[in-house]
Formats: sequence, C-alpha cells, structure tokens
Amino acid sequence: MTERPHHVTLTTCDTEAIQFLGAIQGVGFLLTVNADWFVLRASENVGSYLKAAHDQVVGQPLSAFISAQLIHDIRGCLQRIPEVGGLEILLRQTVTPNGVPFDIAMHQTGHEIVLEFVPSGAGTASPLPTLQGMVGRIGRNKSTPALLKEAARQVRGLTGFDRVMVYRFDEDGAGEVAAESAVGGLHPFLGLRYPASDIPVQARALYAKNFIRCIVDVNSIPVPVTPALSPEGSMLDLSMSILRSVSPIHIEYLQNMGVRASMSISILQGGKLWGLFACHHYAPKNIDLETRTTAELFGQMFSYMLEGHQREFEAAYDARTREIHDRIAFAFADPVMSMGSVPEFLAGMTDYVAADGIGAYYAGEVNLTGLTPTREEFLQLIKYLNKTSSGRVFATHCLSADFPPAADFVMRAAGILSIPISRSPRDYLVFFRREVSKTVTWAGEPAKIEVSGPNGPRLTPRKSFEAWRETVLNQSERWTKSELRAAENLRTTLVELVLRLSEAAKVDRQGAEQHQQILIAELNHRVRNILGLVRGLISQSAASATDMKAFVHGIEHRIGSLANAHDLLTSNNWGSASLHALLKTNLEERIQLTGPDVLLEPKAFSAMALVIHEVVTNARKYGALSNNSGEVFVTTSKDEVGDISIVWRESGGPPVKIPTRRGFGSTILEQVIPFEVNGACIPQYLPHGFTLDIVLPAAVAVVDTSARTAPEAASAKPAAGEPVPMFPVLLKNSLVVEDNLFVAIDAEEMLQKMGAETVLVAKSVADALALLAQQKFSFALLDVNLGKESCLPVARALSAGGIPFAFGTGYGESLSMPDNLSDVPIVTKPYRHAAMAAALKRLEPKAP
Repeated sequence: MTERPHHVTLTTCDTEAIQFLGAIQGVGFLLTVNADWFVLRASENVGSYLKAAHDQVVGQPLSAFISAQLIHDIRGCLQRIPEVGGLEILLRQTVTPNGVPFDIAMHQTGHEIVLEFVPSGAGTASPLPTLQGMVGRIGRNKSTPALLKEAARQVRGLTGFDRVMVYRFDEDGAGEVAAESAVGGLHPFLGLRYPASDIPVQARALYAKNFIRCIVDVNSIPVPVTPALSPEGSMLDLSMSILRSVSPIHIEYLQNMGVRASMSISILQGGKLWGLFACHHYAPKNIDLETRTTAELFGQMFSYMLEGHQREFEAAYDARTREIHDRIAFAFADPVMSMGSVPEFLAGMTDYVAADGIGAYYAGEVNLTGLTPTREEFLQLIKYLNKTSSGRVFATHCLSADFPPAADFVMRAAGILSIPISRSPRDYLVFFRREVSKTVTWAGEPAKIEVSGPNGPRLTPRKSFEAWRETVLNQSERWTKSELRAAENLRTTLVELVLRLSEAAKVDRQGAEQHQQILIAELNHRVRNILGLVRGLISQSAASATDMKAFVHGIEHRIGSLANAHDLLTSNNWGSASLHALLKTNLEERIQLTGPDVLLEPKAFSAMALVIHEVVTNARKYGALSNNSGEVFVTTSKDEVGDISIVWRESGGPPVKIPTRRGFGSTILEQVIPFEVNGACIPQYLPHGFTLDIVLPAAVAVVDTSARTAPEAASAKPAAGEPVPMFPVLLKNSLVVEDNLFVAIDAEEMLQKMGAETVLVAKSVADALALLAQQKFSFALLDVNLGKESCLPVARALSAGGIPFAFGTGYGESLSMPDNLSDVPIVTKPYRHAAMAAALKRLEPKAP
C-alpha cells in the first residue's frame, strides 16, 4: 500500500485570499458605487453591456448609464438588507433602452455598494410550487440516507447538472459523499472521502457566509475589476459576489476531475457548515439568477428539515437516556447497591452508549465488565485521567496518541469515554471501545504536490481521483455527539447518587411506591370495566340465543373481537388506534377502503370493534361475503364540524331481506355507538345491499394526518419483506423516453433496482431516435406524450428493431393506441413496482 507523504504542508491553499481575486466570471458585469452613487470600480467588460468604455464609466454618476427609476428600485432593495453582508436581487430589469433584461444582485462591502448584472433567463413560473413539490418529496423519507438521496435527486431535477452529490464534513474537516444522483454512465462517487485540504478553511468560511456558488466554465478567462485599489488603498472584497472569479488552484482541481461547470449550495446546521450540495457538469453550464435563488432557498429549507430530522433522532435518544437514568436512580437508591455495580448494570444497555467494556473506579475499588484493560492497566489509565481530565467528561477514539501505554491494549481499549462520578478526581466510570481496523476509501490519494510557480512554491491538486484506500489502525469507532451528551447527563445522575443521603433514598422509594399504587389503581379500574362489559355481553347474548351452540358461538366471537381490539390498543400504549387496522383485523378479504384512516379513542375503538364484528358476521352469513361475487366498501370522511362519517356498503350479495326478529346483534348495531360515544349508527336493508351509516363525534375520532388516504395507500415500493422482482436480461440496456426529469429519474432508479445495468434517458423524439441509431437497447419505456410531441415515431422504430417496450402514461390503462400497438403493455403513472413488474413479465423472453 502506498504511504501518504508527510513533508508537504497545505499552508498555501489555506491562506489563499480567494475573496480578493479582483476579477469576475465573464457571464455578466460588475459596478461598485459609493454613497453618492458615483461609480468607483467596474469590470473591464462593461463596454460590452453599457456601450460605454471602462474609462468612461469609472468616476461618473451611475445615473449617466442607468435610469433614475432603476436606481430608485435598487436603493429600495438595499434598504431591505438587514446588515452588511446581506444580498438582495432584482429580476428582469431593463438596464439600457431596448436592451436585454438583466437580473441584478446587490450587496454592500465596506463603503462600497456592489452591483452585479447578469442577463435574465427565459423566466419561469413562481418558484413556490417547485419548492413545495421538492420539499414534499424529501419530507416523505424517514431515514437520513433516504432523505439525503432524495434531496440530491431534487437538486439535480431543478438545476439539470450531470451529477449532484451531498457532501458531508466530519469533525476533522474531511468530506464524504453521503448521497448522489447522476446521469447514466458516470462513475459513482458515493462513499468516497475527500481530505480537508480539498476545501480549504477560508473556502468553507465563505460557504457558511454565501450560501450558493456557481462556476459557469472553468476554462473561461477571468475579467478584472479595476481599479484594483480603492482611493483608501483597499482591495474589493468579493465574498458575497455571485460572479466572483475562481481560484487558479480550484480551477486546476476541477480540470483534473474533468468538470467544466459546478455549483455548490451550503447546508448549515446550528449556524455552522454541515456540508454541501456539490453539483458537477461536464460542459459549460450557466444557471440563471432566478434558478440560483430557488436552489439557495431550497438549500436553506433542506437545512432546517435535516436539522429537524436530526433533532427527532436526538430527542428519541435523549428520551432513552432519561429512561436509563431513571432506572439507575431507582435501582441504586437501594442502600444495598454499590456504585461498583454500575458497569454490570450498564453493560446490558447497549443502546445507551455502545461499548465493548465498562470499568468503574470508586473508593479505591476497581470493577471491570466486558472487554477492558487489565486491573493494572486500568489503574495506570486512572492516573492519566487524574492529570488530564479529572473534572470533565473526556472522550477519544485514539487513546494511544495521547497515552502511549494504551498501544499495548488497543485490541481491548483503543478509545475511551470517561465520566467523573464524584467531586474527587479519583472516581470514574469509563466506557471502552476496541480497535476497529478499517479501510477508508479516498477519491484519489489525499495529498497535493508541491510545485514551483510564478508566486513561488505552492501546492497543486492531485490529478488522480481513482479510489485510493488507506488502512487506519489504533482507533476505535468515534463517540457521537449524542453519546457525549448522554455521558454528561449520566455524570449528573451518578454524582447525585454518590452524594445522596440515605434519607433522600428513602423519599425516592416512597415516591416510587406511590407511583406504583397509582398504576395499580388505574389497572384495577380498567379491568373492572372490561369485566363489566364481558358480563353484559354474556347476559344479552344468552337472552337472544336460540340454543346453547348459538350462544357459545356468538359470545366466543364477540369476546374475541374485543380481545383483538384490546391487542391493538395495548400495542399503541392504550392511545388512539387505527380504524383501518381494526377493519383489516376482522376482514381481510374483499374489502375496499376509501378515504383517510381514522384514529379512535379507546372507548370508541371498543365500541366500533363490536359493531364491525356484527356487520362482518352478518355479511358472511347473509350478505355480500356469503357468495363469491360480493364486495364490501368502507368510506370515511370528515364533515365541516370535524365529526367523522363512516359508511359500510355491501354490493353483489344475495337479495337483502329485512330481519323478522330483533336479536342482540341489532341492539349492538343501533345502540352501542349512541350510548357509548354519543354518536349515530343507522342500518338500512336496501334491495341492492345492506348499508350502515356511522357518525362519530370529533371528541373520540380524528383523521390520521400522518397516513395517506386509502386509495393512495399502495406504495411505489414493494411491501416490507417482499422482494423486488428482477428482470436482468430484459432490462440489461434500457432506454427511458420522458420529458419530465423527476419522472425520468424515478423510472431510471426503478429499472436499475429491477436488474438494469445501464439506463439512458431521452427527453424528446429526436434524442430517442439518435440514441437508437447509436446503440442496441434491450428494453424501452416510452412516455406517450412528450410535451407537444407524440412518442409514436419512437414506438415504430422500436417495433422495427424488435426491441420490447412499454408505454408510460398518466391517462390510465384505457388509453387508445393504434391497432398495431394495441398489444404493447401500458404502465400508468406514478410508476409502481407491481405495475412495472406486470408489464415486464409480459415482455420477458419465454424460456425455450
């Protein structure tokens, strides 16, 4: 394995004044003015836009070149900037008579107002619907990896870059590609790490200050802004500039990667730079200011969402630590317990602070549990802790770097987390983690090469970005921020335990006993209610039963229905429970649910369990479920006052007969809901099928806003535990013809998961026919309508070439196609695995 050089430093990169480069990218022009609105500086390409030479602009009033109305609007925008360092924009402004519209970005630096003018884009609709859709799509993801991946896809869909990565910084400043979305055929960067020197300190500081950075073409020639020095002798600070030129070292870096254009969107957490959306394009690419602003706003919104996502995780972790602290406090309140028992007590709680071993040093006694240093080694470590961190929580993932004797026991304790548990520095609780020898995959050897240049020796970026692996030794897994916070909380708990007097322990035990008595009383109340309900069911069933067999059968099933309802309630901690879950528990076949799921309070849930049991029983005996053709439809809705309406409707069963006798079942249907929850329940024996209309008050039933409505409940992914169907031969080289990038990306990823090796995307008929002329495909998925075009020319070309294909459409499966294409499978949008698999199964080559 190649060793990393140690003689090269990164001082040159880290000290490069990238905000004082004195030039801009040539896709627009720049002016600075003073408080009197006289031009102080201008980019040397100003004559190409204002029809006035550079020396005719500098020193002149801005009003000589720009209308008074536009200056008025600019001054108004500047008024909205809360402080120096803020940025404001004006879109599609006319700068010169009969000239092209410009977007104007403005900010203030020192005593100068910086105005940057870039030609406007074609203009789009309001960015709010776009942002709403982007945020909605990423909001559906619960895990952090899925959240990051979807965010990368959304940025790629918005900007059209060839590759979008979510680049995350670690504590050492190194970065890792945590998520990626890229066009087909590009080598993946996912999982690769980049050294801290790739994004120097001052560049990271600018990313935290200016949230978006665009480089249109790394090969373009920078345009100087002159004069370089102001009358006071200062250079122009371009930190907030949207046109700031690029560091020569960074240009060389991107050229070595083969990148022609890039964009970075900052991701902040707690006001600090967490990472970036790093966008790469392999041809020049100019993003108009309106799209940049939308991307920047998305980056800020995503930062808040990511922070909220992480806070949810931390809140759950903190709740778990509080639970453990309570258990510790309760367990060790007993005077017979010793602090020496803490390691063994915590060893079984691996979800608190994951460790291979735990040791305690208390009152001169040593207690070790799990994989730890020996007693003598542990005592040496205690002496080291007394000198370095006796009064605070101390953590390291490489103990031997600061405590050389630890090199002898790295396989048992390469990293430690120590918690002082008394005011004296001699008492500690220590968590141990063993050495984890791991291979870190870098994007190229993480070193830059020292060369001589016009400004003397400097570092040049590496030229290889092939995966370069480094083996890391003598280190454990790092301690997370959540674990360190848990350790601080545990320290407080343990110190209180050490200092607690026996009388305080007695008070705690009394409080625990009182809490237990309350729980017992609540349990007793609930059991009495259940027994009373069962007693009523028995007596009423006996009164209406015609024989003993019918009585036993009826009471058995009614109590069983209550038991199922009770199981659902207890699995939800006796909170609100799902109506849909209750229906599916009683009726798994031939039921169609329409409308949102409903959460029922426990009392309403038990009542509905009895009602649903009765209607299911009747449907199986006499109604829609008594034959093979009947169906049951259940519809839920909320009215204007918040009450919940539930309609049970049967269809396709035998002719309905009005019952001639009234039994206990009729009593349940008509009276349980009104009596128990003050609602309404009206059965109707209609000729076409039995119906039951139920109204539940808002006090006991609400719409489950966390779930999707029943018709949309089918997921685009297979059910949990269900394998994704694979078609590796059919999908080996696939073509997707789709003019909506988001839909294309979804289809691309779905086909890859189902066995495709390569998936190419064409957004028009011309692009698709060009790809068909260049290479052979094994399968194609065609959007029926490509904007104003029809995909039929592509379909005819595929048919002529004998290439299997399917149509994709948002019009449904009833879409009318020419007779010669009527047998082509149709997959409706949004694409789902089950529907796609059904279409592919029709096209898959039959085994000989």
